[in-house]
Amino acid sequence: MNHLQRMACAFLGLVALPVFAFAAEPQNRGAWFKSLKQPGSNTSCCDISDCKRTTADWRGGQWWAVVAGEWTPIPENRELDKESIDGDAYVCSSPSRHIYCFVRPDFGT
Repeated sequence: MNHLQRMACAFLGLVALPVFAFAAEPQNRGAWFKSLKQPGSNTSCCDISDCKRTTADWRGGQWWAVVAGEWTPIPENRELDKESIDGDAYVCSSPSRHIYCFVRPDFGT
């Protein structure tokens, strides 16, 4: 790696550090998850332990996400109008795959 490449890597590391520091800090992530409320109520979507990062896709006019290992259609009334903490999709669900809340991914639109 030449000097210019090392400088570029160091610069990118410094620029990205504040973003990753916020996303990795458990206190901030926990507060974000606790702020999620089930649509139409003031009831919590649960907590960080019930909300998982997931793979999501827009299909046939609705969101689908992997919930407990299975692709599942997301009911529209479970979609939150809240920006993801890190751009990824999240689903808050019970062990039986009942969906409490869904946070859409940010595809950079």
